[in-house]
Amino acid sequence: MKTTPIQLDESIKAASDVSKAALEHFEKLINLQFKAARNYADLALSNTRAGLGVQDLDDAKGYLEKQAEVARDLLASIAKDSEEAVALGRDYAESVQSLLKKSVADVSVPPKKEV
Repeated sequence: MKTTPIQLDESIKAASDVSKAALEHFEKLINLQFKAARNYADLALSNTRAGLGVQDLDDAKGYLEKQAEVARDLLASIAKDSEEAVALGRDYAESVQSLLKKSVADVSVPPKKEV
């Protein structure tokens, strides 16, 4: 099968579209990671500050009782971030699959015979 200039153009456009989709996906994923890192760092710093504020036995008791809540909040954040990452991956996969199906259809069209 010969490749015509039109088919070559379609192939280049398809590769460009897939590359753009990948770049957009990675940008979203990096933003999600930065946001998650910031949230986890804030949580760790806040919890450490609370621990450093312990002055007596009552403070220690209150601090330790609050650790269950801190752990629950952390696990909830991890679950939410994981769900967002999975959704981003799913959206990316669907986008690329759609682009590839379209490009295969565009490139697979046999070249027109010149008269």
